[in-house]
Amino acid sequence: MRSRNRAIKALALAGVCILNLAGCGAGALDEPINTSAIVLAADGSFTQCRVEAFDREYYQLSELDSMIRQEVQDFVNQRGGQNADGEPLVSVEEVSYLEEDSSQVMVALHFADSQVYEDYMAEVDQQPHELFYGTLQQALERGYELGGVLLDAKKGTVIAPEQLEKNADNLILVFEDELQIRCPSKVLYCSSNVSLTDAGYAQGTGEGLKYILMK
Repeated sequence: MRSRNRAIKALALAGVCILNLAGCGAGALDEPINTSAIVLAADGSFTQCRVEAFDREYYQLSELDSMIRQEVQDFVNQRGGQNADGEPLVSVEEVSYLEEDSSQVMVALHFADSQVYEDYMAEVDQQPHELFYGTLQQALERGYELGGVLLDAKKGTVIAPEQLEKNADNLILVFEDELQIRCPSKVLYCSSNVSLTDAGYAQGTGEGLKYILMK
């Protein structure tokens, strides 16, 4: 089987991925994804959506689809297939050409949790990425230092220690890449390298870890 890395020339990290998604605001936002994005669900799972340039001259979409599905299946089989809740660790949501540009393909993978994502990126894509998605309490237990990091999304003021305690069960995302993030609920606090877009999404920029605490 020919290599996926040869079939996919390079990450474009741009394009259109139309999914019915919950946005970072209160309502559903069904706008197409046009940049590298992660779509968070309230249960701790999420979808990674990316667009990649594809060499149609030498490869078929069906080949890429088969390669990705085999990679996912091999990874899942090595880990027992499901998480404690009976959900697939990783699943392929879509592999398709973009309607606007058939030289690009959209690949959407759904991950049961952030640990599965980190393992998959390191072992299958061989491009380690740090990403944590869980409760604030779990983030603290993992060793993340949040004091002085989180700012009020509206006022820009630093969150007080007692406020951290009140939000112990709220979901927080910690990530390192420059990504658009679509959240299942309103963003309450974020780090200074995260901004909220006019469309209601969160956008991480620059270097270093980025933090988003949701309602």
